[in-house]
Amino acid sequence: MADIKIQQVPITELKSSDYNPRRWDQVAIGNLKESIKRFGLVDPVIVNGAENRKNILIGGHFRLKVAKEMGFKEMPVVYLNIPDINKEKELNIRLNRNTGEWDWNLLAGFDEKFLADSGFSSEELDDIFDIEDIPENFDLEKELKKLKIDKIQIQKGDRYQLGNNVLFCGDSTIEADMLKLMGGEKADMCLTDPPYLLNYLKGKKKNGKPTEGFGYKRDRKYLETDFLPPDFTEKWMANIHKVQKENFSIIVYENWKNIRTIWGEMEKHWKVKNMIVWHLKTRTQGFAAKYKFFSKHDIAMVGASGTVEYNLAEEEKELQSEHETALYAISGKPQWEGYKKGKKICPSDFIEFNADDAKHSGQGIVFGTKPIQILIPYLKVLTKRDDIVVEPFGGSGSTLIASEKMHRRCFIMEKSPVYAEVIRKRWENLTSNKAKKI
Repeated sequence: MADIKIQQVPITELKSSDYNPRRWDQVAIGNLKESIKRFGLVDPVIVNGAENRKNILIGGHFRLKVAKEMGFKEMPVVYLNIPDINKEKELNIRLNRNTGEWDWNLLAGFDEKFLADSGFSSEELDDIFDIEDIPENFDLEKELKKLKIDKIQIQKGDRYQLGNNVLFCGDSTIEADMLKLMGGEKADMCLTDPPYLLNYLKGKKKNGKPTEGFGYKRDRKYLETDFLPPDFTEKWMANIHKVQKENFSIIVYENWKNIRTIWGEMEKHWKVKNMIVWHLKTRTQGFAAKYKFFSKHDIAMVGASGTVEYNLAEEEKELQSEHETALYAISGKPQWEGYKKGKKICPSDFIEFNADDAKHSGQGIVFGTKPIQILIPYLKVLTKRDDIVVEPFGGSGSTLIASEKMHRRCFIMEKSPVYAEVIRKRWENLTSNKAKKI
């Protein structure tokens, strides 16, 4: 084989082939420009030297395009003598295909910032570095029992820095509180599970004190969940809209009874794209009277004509479905990681996940804890590393923990000082770091 010679050729003499199938987006162009700025044109292009195909580019169209944009006058060139155009095309295709694959295990040994600076995208970094596998032993019910109401550190209006995340004890229906939470920053996504607007929130009372429901489980003064204004959904969604970026995604988990309200309010600000269903095999159901339906996936509506009285007061809290629904909407052109063969995480509109027990299946309203395993896939597809995820209803802090593990920033609001305290302690226990009041 003849020695390969590299020549410097005027860029104006080189001609791109009209059949080259490769295309590049702006991100790839930016990455190549950065590489050339740092190291120069170190990789020669392959050019045909045959008389009938003189100076036609075979390999290196991308480098030639970027070099022209950057104002280079010459390119390093290796000439090959290939008179047959079909052979020339074959080499072009082979050069484009023969790029090999990454060894993900070896890449994981590199520093993440180094790889990011070298042009690896957020999606690629997610694939290289697995989800932070920090074990978490968290039981919401036990954490609540540990807390003493008179020793809650967090009070309304407090704002805490939790690493790259922010926790604010306030009301997401109040614009001023939402603005304080964000501190001038804008969100890329909202992932939330609002308090259900169900009758059993009120529970029963005796002598003015609750005997069941939320009030019975915890002091209402601190939980503040027994009353939600009629325009609750309208207010919090309007406030989220005020702190979002132009390109934005939102996923809202809700009980099926409120889908009409949620859908209607979402359409005021965003385009509804999907409904997601989570199948809850581990959700438990107690049996009481007749007129009770336990749904698997389909939703059945019960109607009547005339005057029919069903005494369902005692059973209302038992009318729980074995599924939960979430609506997904967007504005602009937010992040979307496309589906590809072989990808580890490709979420669909149906979640089949068995929670450890009823408490972790969303049962018991706020007292249920969303498994972070069902949140992570959507964070991965709809956000990039360091993107901001806003959570207007903190609850037990599952969105925060999922964001922490995925290297996203979570700005989380919680109205109840009790639950704000739970969120803070949950994050501290996971990371071994201390939250800072700001």
